[in-house]
Amino acid sequence: MPFDLLLRRARIYDGSGAQPFLGDVGVEGDRIAAVGLMPNTEARLFIDCQGLALAPGFIDPHNHAHNEAEGGILNIPQADNMLRQGVTTLVAGNCGGSPWPIGEHLDAVSRLGIKQNYALLVGHGTLRAQCVTEHNRPATTDEIAQMRNLALRAMDEGVFGMSTGYFPSWVTTDEIVQVSEVIASRGGIYTSHIRNESAGVLEAVGEALEIGRRAGLPVLISHIKTWGALAWDKKDQILGLLEAADDVEVHGDRYPYTACFTGVSALIPSGVVEEASRRGGLASLRDPDWQLEVLPAIREHIETAGGPENVFFAPLEPSPDLDGKTLAEVAEAHGASPEKTVIALALRGGVSCIIHAMREDNLRDFLAHRLVMFGSDGHLRRPGHGQCHPRNYGTFPRAIGRYGRDGRLFDMPTAIRKATGMAADKLRLAGRGYVRQGYFADLVIFDEEGLLDTATFKQPHQYPRGVKYVVLNGHLAVDNERTLPGCYGRVLRRGE
Repeated sequence: MPFDLLLRRARIYDGSGAQPFLGDVGVEGDRIAAVGLMPNTEARLFIDCQGLALAPGFIDPHNHAHNEAEGGILNIPQADNMLRQGVTTLVAGNCGGSPWPIGEHLDAVSRLGIKQNYALLVGHGTLRAQCVTEHNRPATTDEIAQMRNLALRAMDEGVFGMSTGYFPSWVTTDEIVQVSEVIASRGGIYTSHIRNESAGVLEAVGEALEIGRRAGLPVLISHIKTWGALAWDKKDQILGLLEAADDVEVHGDRYPYTACFTGVSALIPSGVVEEASRRGGLASLRDPDWQLEVLPAIREHIETAGGPENVFFAPLEPSPDLDGKTLAEVAEAHGASPEKTVIALALRGGVSCIIHAMREDNLRDFLAHRLVMFGSDGHLRRPGHGQCHPRNYGTFPRAIGRYGRDGRLFDMPTAIRKATGMAADKLRLAGRGYVRQGYFADLVIFDEEGLLDTATFKQPHQYPRGVKYVVLNGHLAVDNERTLPGCYGRVLRRGE
């Protein structure tokens, strides 16, 4: 019997970090049927990969495809910005938020035609919202018990673990540990947008490790970074904490940019946000007396992030008055201070921004570290629709090409492992992340020397160069840098 697809004469990186070898990959149905030299083998479809590299499809362990930006996968299921990077699997539900109920959401996605595989984490914040009637207080014993029951339900409905993020002071470490214990009982992982990525980053990393240790489950620190001037000198200590945690299986994921994408309210100190919550929400900032009281703290926070010139607006919906402009420019246009402008835009809602608050040398050291894999922290996006972060189009080619090949931070086998097998192992994605017989045929074929991200902060909707072919569950999904109309992605559920 001939193969359905034969990829011939490729330079194969198998995802393990091993050196590449020349060979062929035969595909039958949705699986890799054979790997090796097969010069006289027949196939229904041949692709000559001579001069090209072949690797497992890239796995994005930190994505927000579930419901952010343009409505997420239910709204734009055929968005191809991640696929064109070579990403074949997205893991959504990060930073503490996820759809609910899980089973209904995954069933709805499974009825769509999607362009990549889709896996999900359950958000602790989402669980909490189902159980805690007044969100700005510690959870009771009964409420934690309810969260544990819902977490067990989510695991049984197919999530791969639980995420936390943006958690205020009244969410205690003990609460997270108790809910995480249920996740651990089903073999899930704990991912965390840690409580503080600035001055308190060391304590926050320590908390994540404590949760993993006490609950008995692996830890993945989301978009591990030093955010703002108060954290820049703490990078070595952060990595030291990870290296010393020999009683916790801990890793980090990181995107290859020195700017983050977040809501404008991130420019308001967490203490002010928490106090606003106690007063009824951000609308309480309209109180002129209290606003006057908190303006100095907001001004200082903006300066810590690099100043108003380093904040660029990228609203979720096209907004000509804001798109691509700096906080300094918008403030000047309105004749207001940057801190008052931040409050006004936070009250307006739906305003996101790109903040250049990180240092290049720290970024390089995080990316290169043996415990850090690649992750985009990105979204599904429609080409040309609104401003966005270039990571939505360029994360994996940039990490592999610019930082690996050109920057020599790591060799190509290591770069491919950081994009594939490392994430598959961490998330327990069965049958994916490696070029091996019997594994799912999720594959990317790329020009090793020509792989290059082209998306910029000014022109983010630009596909990368060099991703020639993508095979998804045995089907050709990208042909010679052109997305094909078929939708071959699948919903992935833990245990299936």
